[in-house]
Amino acid sequence: MGRLLAVGLCSVFLLACAFGSVKNIPLLLIEGMVIENQTQMWVSAARLLVPVTGNFVSCGNIPPGSMCSTTFPETGYTGNPVEITWSQGGQIHSTGQFVVQLSDYLDRDRPAVFRVAITGPGSAGVVIVQQQE
Repeated sequence: MGRLLAVGLCSVFLLACAFGSVKNIPLLLIEGMVIENQTQMWVSAARLLVPVTGNFVSCGNIPPGSMCSTTFPETGYTGNPVEITWSQGGQIHSTGQFVVQLSDYLDRDRPAVFRVAITGPGSAGVVIVQQQE
């Protein structure tokens, strides 16, 4: 199956198409991931991968309009590129590698989660969020 390389842009999810690690950014602890299927089709084998380390987090099957979430031991995110891959409608999709922009509003003393939104076949985005206190 061919891979469709597309980067979904929407007002809620910001992507940066820079390759390589972001220099001189403080470590941010990540403790989980949420993948939202905002489409009308099933999503399967959804995965967020950090190619430079080989580490990944995945979800099996996500019904239309639903989500999958998982936690894991805290790990540091320093700006390495990530890639989102998933299967939908009989095709494998990928965002290609990109660096997630870190908001200036993130509290570096509190852990955060990757929030992935699959918005259409071949279209996805990610943002790093923290729970409100």
